[in-house]
Amino acid sequence: MASKYMLIADDVFDVSPGAKARSEMVRQCGLNLAEKLNAPVRLLYVQNPIDITMKTNERTRIQTTLEKIRQSSKKIQVIEAFGNPVDEIFRLETSAPQPGLVVIGTQGKKGLERFFLGSVAEEVVRNAVIPVMVIGPKVTKAPVGKGKILLATDLTHNSRRAEAYAKKLAKALSLEVVLIYSALESLRIAEQYAAASGTAFMDQSTIDTLYAESKEALLKKVKGFKADGVKCSFKMDSHQPTSQTAIANESASGNYQYLVMGTHGRSSFVKAFLGSTARETIMSSTVPTIVIRSHNK
Repeated sequence: MASKYMLIADDVFDVSPGAKARSEMVRQCGLNLAEKLNAPVRLLYVQNPIDITMKTNERTRIQTTLEKIRQSSKKIQVIEAFGNPVDEIFRLETSAPQPGLVVIGTQGKKGLERFFLGSVAEEVVRNAVIPVMVIGPKVTKAPVGKGKILLATDLTHNSRRAEAYAKKLAKALSLEVVLIYSALESLRIAEQYAAASGTAFMDQSTIDTLYAESKEALLKKVKGFKADGVKCSFKMDSHQPTSQTAIANESASGNYQYLVMGTHGRSSFVKAFLGSTARETIMSSTVPTIVIRSHNK
Protein backbone atom coordinates (compact mmCIF):
# COMPACT_ATOMS: atom_id res chain seq x y z
CA MET A 1 0.00 0.00 0.00
CA ALA A 2 1.45 3.35 -1.08
CA SER A 3 2.62 5.52 1.81
CA LYS A 4 0.60 8.64 0.97
CA TYR A 5 0.24 10.92 3.92
CA MET A 6 -2.60 10.47 6.40
CA LEU A 7 -4.85 13.43 7.20
CA ILE A 8 -6.15 13.36 10.78
CA ALA A 9 -8.90 15.92 11.34
CA ASP A 10 -9.05 16.58 15.07
CA ASP A 11 -11.27 18.87 17.11
CA VAL A 12 -9.11 20.15 19.96
CA PHE A 13 -11.21 23.30 20.17
CA ASP A 14 -14.18 21.47 21.70
CA VAL A 15 -13.19 21.51 25.36
CA SER A 16 -16.02 19.36 26.78
CA PRO A 17 -14.84 16.19 28.61
CA GLY A 18 -16.41 13.88 26.04
CA ALA A 19 -14.88 15.77 23.13
CA LYS A 20 -11.42 15.75 24.75
CA ALA A 21 -11.55 11.96 25.14
CA ARG A 22 -12.79 11.55 21.55
CA SER A 23 -10.01 13.82 20.28
CA GLU A 24 -7.39 11.71 22.03
CA MET A 25 -8.87 8.50 20.61
CA VAL A 26 -8.90 9.91 17.07
CA ARG A 27 -5.21 10.78 17.35
CA GLN A 28 -4.32 7.42 18.87
CA CYS A 29 -6.08 5.41 16.16
CA GLY A 30 -4.77 7.57 13.33
CA LEU A 31 -1.17 7.65 14.50
CA ASN A 32 -1.30 3.92 15.27
CA LEU A 33 -2.25 3.07 11.68
CA ALA A 34 0.14 5.63 10.21
CA GLU A 35 3.02 4.04 12.10
CA LYS A 36 2.08 0.58 10.82
CA LEU A 37 1.94 1.88 7.23
CA ASN A 38 5.05 4.05 7.67
CA ALA A 39 3.00 6.99 6.39
CA PRO A 40 3.62 10.67 7.17
CA VAL A 41 0.85 12.46 9.05
CA ARG A 42 -0.80 15.84 8.79
CA LEU A 43 -3.00 16.77 11.74
CA LEU A 44 -5.61 19.35 10.87
CA TYR A 45 -7.09 21.54 13.58
CA VAL A 46 -9.80 23.91 12.41
CA GLN A 47 -11.02 26.72 14.66
CA ASN A 48 -14.64 27.55 14.03
CA PRO A 49 -15.56 31.27 14.11
CA ILE A 50 -17.92 30.62 17.03
CA ASP A 51 -14.89 29.57 19.12
CA ILE A 52 -13.46 33.11 19.29
CA THR A 53 -14.88 33.52 22.81
CA MET A 54 -12.79 30.62 24.11
CA LYS A 55 -11.18 31.27 27.49
CA THR A 56 -7.46 32.06 27.64
CA ASN A 57 -6.60 28.96 29.69
CA GLU A 58 -8.28 26.73 27.11
CA ARG A 59 -6.37 28.41 24.28
CA THR A 60 -3.17 27.82 26.21
CA ARG A 61 -4.06 24.16 26.72
CA ILE A 62 -4.73 23.69 23.02
CA GLN A 63 -1.49 25.36 21.95
CA THR A 64 0.42 23.21 24.47
CA THR A 65 -1.21 20.09 23.03
CA LEU A 66 -0.35 21.11 19.48
CA GLU A 67 3.27 21.82 20.42
CA LYS A 68 3.63 18.42 22.10
CA ILE A 69 2.32 16.77 18.93
CA ARG A 70 4.77 18.75 16.78
CA GLN A 71 7.66 17.65 18.96
CA SER A 72 6.59 14.01 19.12
CA SER A 73 7.63 13.04 15.59
CA LYS A 74 9.25 14.53 12.51
CA LYS A 75 6.64 12.70 10.42
CA ILE A 76 3.81 14.75 11.93
CA GLN A 77 2.92 18.13 10.45
CA VAL A 78 0.37 20.20 12.35
CA ILE A 79 -1.92 22.41 10.27
CA GLU A 80 -3.99 25.10 11.99
CA ALA A 81 -6.87 26.66 10.09
CA PHE A 82 -9.80 28.98 10.76
CA GLY A 83 -13.23 28.44 9.23
CA ASN A 84 -15.52 25.54 8.35
CA PRO A 85 -13.99 22.12 9.22
CA VAL A 86 -15.67 20.37 6.27
CA ASP A 87 -14.38 22.96 3.79
CA GLU A 88 -10.83 22.71 5.13
CA ILE A 89 -10.84 18.92 5.00
CA PHE A 90 -12.04 18.91 1.39
CA ARG A 91 -9.53 21.62 0.47
CA LEU A 92 -6.66 19.40 1.62
CA GLU A 93 -8.28 16.26 0.23
CA THR A 94 -8.37 17.71 -3.28
CA SER A 95 -4.97 19.43 -3.16
CA ALA A 96 -1.65 17.97 -4.24
CA PRO A 97 -0.27 15.89 -2.71
CA GLN A 98 -3.52 14.06 -2.01
CA PRO A 99 -3.84 12.14 1.28
CA GLY A 100 -4.38 8.40 1.19
CA LEU A 101 -6.77 8.38 4.13
CA VAL A 102 -8.78 10.87 6.19
CA VAL A 103 -9.21 10.08 9.89
CA ILE A 104 -12.06 11.71 11.80
CA GLY A 105 -14.13 11.11 14.92
CA THR A 106 -17.81 11.40 15.68
CA GLN A 107 -19.97 11.37 18.77
CA GLY A 108 -22.93 10.46 16.59
CA LYS A 109 -25.58 13.15 16.82
CA LYS A 110 -29.07 11.81 16.23
CA GLY A 111 -32.54 13.00 15.40
CA LEU A 112 -33.38 16.65 14.88
CA GLU A 113 -30.11 17.83 16.40
CA ARG A 114 -28.16 15.91 13.78
CA PHE A 115 -30.49 16.97 11.00
CA PHE A 116 -30.34 20.71 11.70
CA LEU A 117 -26.78 21.03 13.00
CA GLY A 118 -25.29 18.50 10.66
CA SER A 119 -22.30 16.28 11.34
CA VAL A 120 -18.78 16.97 10.10
CA ALA A 121 -17.96 13.26 10.04
CA GLU A 122 -21.08 12.35 8.07
CA GLU A 123 -20.55 15.18 5.58
CA VAL A 124 -16.98 14.02 5.00
CA VAL A 125 -17.98 10.36 4.62
CA ARG A 126 -20.75 11.27 2.19
CA ASN A 127 -18.60 13.43 -0.09
CA ALA A 128 -14.97 12.35 0.26
CA VAL A 129 -13.39 10.77 -2.80
CA ILE A 130 -10.74 8.99 -0.73
CA PRO A 131 -11.20 6.46 2.10
CA VAL A 132 -12.30 7.85 5.47
CA MET A 133 -11.60 6.15 8.79
CA VAL A 134 -14.23 7.13 11.36
CA ILE A 135 -13.65 6.64 15.07
CA GLY A 136 -17.16 6.06 16.39
CA PRO A 137 -18.42 6.59 19.95
CA LYS A 138 -17.92 2.92 20.93
CA VAL A 139 -14.24 2.75 19.94
CA THR A 140 -12.28 2.82 23.21
CA LYS A 141 -8.77 1.79 22.15
CA ALA A 142 -6.46 1.77 19.16
CA PRO A 143 -5.92 -1.62 17.46
CA VAL A 144 -2.94 -3.51 18.88
CA GLY A 145 -1.31 -6.86 18.19
CA LYS A 146 -2.48 -9.27 15.55
CA GLY A 147 -6.07 -9.36 14.42
CA LYS A 148 -8.35 -9.35 11.41
CA ILE A 149 -10.14 -6.99 9.07
CA LEU A 150 -13.92 -7.34 8.91
CA LEU A 151 -15.09 -6.54 5.39
CA ALA A 152 -18.81 -5.88 4.88
CA THR A 153 -20.07 -6.83 1.43
CA ASP A 154 -23.45 -6.97 -0.28
CA LEU A 155 -21.93 -8.88 -3.23
CA THR A 156 -22.80 -6.04 -5.63
CA HIS A 157 -20.68 -3.44 -7.41
CA ASN A 158 -21.28 -1.12 -4.42
CA SER A 159 -18.78 -3.17 -2.39
CA ARG A 160 -16.04 -3.62 -4.99
CA ARG A 161 -13.94 -0.58 -4.09
CA ALA A 162 -14.18 -1.46 -0.39
CA GLU A 163 -13.09 -5.03 -1.16
CA ALA A 164 -10.10 -3.78 -3.15
CA TYR A 165 -9.06 -1.42 -0.35
CA ALA A 166 -9.40 -4.12 2.32
CA LYS A 167 -7.19 -6.41 0.27
CA LYS A 168 -4.45 -3.76 0.00
CA LEU A 169 -4.68 -2.92 3.69
CA ALA A 170 -4.54 -6.58 4.70
CA LYS A 171 -1.42 -7.14 2.60
CA ALA A 172 0.26 -4.05 4.07
CA LEU A 173 -0.52 -5.06 7.66
CA SER A 174 -0.32 -8.87 7.20
CA LEU A 175 -3.87 -9.29 8.47
CA GLU A 176 -6.58 -11.81 7.68
CA VAL A 177 -9.79 -10.63 6.01
CA VAL A 178 -13.21 -11.93 7.03
CA LEU A 179 -16.07 -11.15 4.65
CA ILE A 180 -19.46 -10.68 6.28
CA TYR A 181 -22.68 -10.85 4.30
CA SER A 182 -26.23 -10.35 5.59
CA ALA A 183 -28.38 -12.99 3.93
CA LEU A 184 -31.64 -11.82 5.50
CA GLU A 185 -31.22 -8.22 4.42
CA SER A 186 -30.40 -9.29 0.87
CA LEU A 187 -33.43 -11.58 0.89
CA ARG A 188 -35.63 -8.72 2.06
CA ILE A 189 -34.37 -6.52 -0.78
CA ALA A 190 -35.00 -9.34 -3.27
CA GLU A 191 -38.55 -9.71 -1.95
CA GLN A 192 -39.12 -5.97 -2.40
CA TYR A 193 -38.01 -6.22 -6.01
CA ALA A 194 -40.26 -9.25 -6.51
CA ALA A 195 -43.25 -7.38 -5.08
CA ALA A 196 -42.53 -4.36 -7.27
CA SER A 197 -42.46 -6.58 -10.33
CA GLY A 198 -45.86 -8.08 -9.49
CA THR A 199 -44.72 -11.28 -7.76
CA ALA A 200 -46.71 -11.70 -4.55
CA PHE A 201 -44.13 -13.81 -2.75
CA MET A 202 -40.91 -15.80 -3.16
CA ASP A 203 -41.25 -19.55 -2.78
CA GLN A 204 -38.77 -21.68 -0.84
CA SER A 205 -37.08 -22.90 -4.00
CA THR A 206 -36.26 -19.33 -5.03
CA ILE A 207 -35.00 -18.52 -1.54
CA ASP A 208 -32.77 -21.61 -1.52
CA THR A 209 -31.37 -20.62 -4.90
CA LEU A 210 -30.54 -17.11 -3.66
CA TYR A 211 -28.75 -18.53 -0.62
CA ALA A 212 -26.77 -20.97 -2.76
CA GLU A 213 -25.78 -18.26 -5.24
CA SER A 214 -24.70 -15.97 -2.41
CA LYS A 215 -22.52 -18.68 -0.88
CA GLU A 216 -20.97 -19.41 -4.27
CA ALA A 217 -20.21 -15.70 -4.78
CA LEU A 218 -18.59 -15.46 -1.33
CA LEU A 219 -16.44 -18.52 -2.01
CA LYS A 220 -15.33 -16.94 -5.29
CA LYS A 221 -14.31 -13.73 -3.51
CA VAL A 222 -12.41 -15.69 -0.85
CA LYS A 223 -10.56 -17.52 -3.61
CA GLY A 224 -9.62 -14.18 -5.19
CA PHE A 225 -8.20 -12.86 -1.91
CA LYS A 226 -6.17 -16.02 -1.36
CA ALA A 227 -4.83 -15.88 -4.92
CA ASP A 228 -3.39 -12.46 -4.04
CA GLY A 229 -1.72 -13.78 -0.91
CA VAL A 230 -4.32 -12.65 1.65
CA LYS A 231 -5.74 -15.10 4.17
CA CYS A 232 -9.51 -14.88 3.88
CA SER A 233 -12.76 -16.48 5.02
CA PHE A 234 -16.42 -15.50 5.07
CA LYS A 235 -19.45 -15.46 7.34
CA MET A 236 -22.94 -15.47 5.85
CA ASP A 237 -25.24 -14.24 8.60
CA SER A 238 -28.77 -15.64 8.41
CA HIS A 239 -29.96 -14.70 11.91
CA GLN A 240 -29.72 -10.92 12.29
CA PRO A 241 -32.51 -8.93 10.58
CA THR A 242 -30.23 -6.20 9.19
CA SER A 243 -26.67 -5.84 8.00
CA GLN A 244 -26.06 -3.27 10.76
CA THR A 245 -26.81 -5.75 13.54
CA ALA A 246 -24.94 -8.55 11.79
CA ILE A 247 -21.83 -6.38 11.41
CA ALA A 248 -22.06 -4.98 14.94
CA ASN A 249 -22.37 -8.43 16.53
CA GLU A 250 -19.51 -9.86 14.51
CA SER A 251 -17.14 -6.92 15.02
CA ALA A 252 -17.70 -7.12 18.78
CA SER A 253 -17.23 -10.89 18.99
CA GLY A 254 -14.15 -11.41 16.83
CA ASN A 255 -10.55 -10.26 17.14
CA TYR A 256 -10.96 -7.45 14.62
CA GLN A 257 -8.79 -4.39 14.19
CA TYR A 258 -10.70 -2.60 11.46
CA LEU A 259 -14.08 -2.66 9.74
CA VAL A 260 -14.09 -1.81 6.02
CA MET A 261 -17.29 -1.04 4.13
CA GLY A 262 -18.63 0.82 1.12
CA THR A 263 -21.45 3.33 0.86
CA HIS A 264 -23.23 4.89 -2.05
CA GLY A 265 -23.56 8.29 -0.36
CA ARG A 266 -27.27 9.05 -0.47
CA SER A 267 -28.52 12.60 -0.13
CA SER A 268 -28.62 14.21 3.32
CA PHE A 269 -32.43 14.49 3.21
CA VAL A 270 -32.92 10.78 2.57
CA LYS A 271 -30.30 9.78 5.13
CA ALA A 272 -31.76 12.02 7.81
CA PHE A 273 -35.16 10.33 7.70
CA LEU A 274 -34.53 6.83 6.35
CA GLY A 275 -31.22 6.10 8.00
CA SER A 276 -28.00 4.80 6.53
CA THR A 277 -26.27 1.45 6.86
CA ALA A 278 -22.91 3.20 7.00
CA ARG A 279 -23.93 5.70 9.66
CA GLU A 280 -25.64 3.18 11.94
CA THR A 281 -22.77 0.74 11.56
CA ILE A 282 -20.22 3.40 12.50
CA MET A 283 -22.30 4.27 15.55
CA SER A 284 -22.33 0.68 16.82
CA SER A 285 -18.84 -0.47 15.79
CA THR A 286 -16.27 -1.09 18.52
CA VAL A 287 -13.40 -0.82 16.02
CA PRO A 288 -12.38 1.98 13.63
CA THR A 289 -14.55 1.93 10.49
CA ILE A 290 -12.98 2.67 7.11
CA VAL A 291 -15.62 3.81 4.64
CA ILE A 292 -15.01 3.86 0.89
CA ARG A 293 -17.45 5.54 -1.46
CA SER A 294 -18.83 3.07 -3.97
CA HIS A 295 -18.34 5.58 -6.78
CA ASN A 296 -16.24 8.69 -7.08
CA LYS A 297 -17.92 11.94 -8.03
